[in-house]
Amino acid sequence: MTFLELKEQFENKLTGNHKFDLLELHFAPYSFGSGIAAYRLKGGILKIIYEGRDNEVQLLISSPHNKYPNCSWATIFTGLPGDFIDSGITTLISLYGQSA
Repeated sequence: MTFLELKEQFENKLTGNHKFDLLELHFAPYSFGSGIAAYRLKGGILKIIYEGRDNEVQLLISSPHNKYPNCSWATIFTGLPGDFIDSGITTLISLYGQSA
């Protein structure tokens, strides 16, 4: 799975019930396909970091209502891309509630 496929699946999973804004997108196809995407969701900010070399995804969140450049991050998921969509969304819903 590439970073762009991972991003698309994540956004499709959110689109059904959750309103989000894409804040940042960086894709480095020549660096093992690594990438970063940042989103605003319910006043908080989420960041997905995909390390193509290690085939690892991290999902980070900020405290609500922080400005994006000044955020401090907490990691809520680290693992393989195949586990990310279900586990990452499940963790997000448990933190933000069903209407994340």
